[in-house]
Amino acid sequence: MLKKVWAVLIVVLTVGAMAVPALSASAEASAVYGGTIVVTETQVNSSYRVTSPARRQISNMVVDLQPGQAVITLTWTTRGRDSSAIPVSTTWTPVVSNGRLSWTLASATSNGAPISNELRAQINAALSTSWRNYWRSQHPGRLTTVEVTASELRLTWA
Repeated sequence: MLKKVWAVLIVVLTVGAMAVPALSASAEASAVYGGTIVVTETQVNSSYRVTSPARRQISNMVVDLQPGQAVITLTWTTRGRDSSAIPVSTTWTPVVSNGRLSWTLASATSNGAPISNELRAQINAALSTSWRNYWRSQHPGRLTTVEVTASELRLTWA
């Protein structure tokens, strides 16, 4: 049970980094209302959310854009007398639905062990509403496409 709680906590914390491209593009998006915004992998990795994660236990966070997905790797350091550094990797795929962007957890590993399909489904169900609400409150217009390449994230509004 404790393993499941840790896995959920780690994955939910890493999802914050996926908001980075949208956050860095939001000021431009409000002025665009029908154009394209490009956010590079360098911009994402130099953003405050990635370089200074909200949780002190997270370090070495890197967002790697790959064709059709984003991979977030980080180190989670447990606290207490028996502290240890746990490598975590999550793979996210973008989904555009009703003009809104959300990210779906495709896979995740903690300390080299993959999480179960059941846990992945629970995480995606828990996060889907949060993504929808975040996108709706932060971005005007209707998003039509999201393209992830090896070096950039391209958001297109209608």
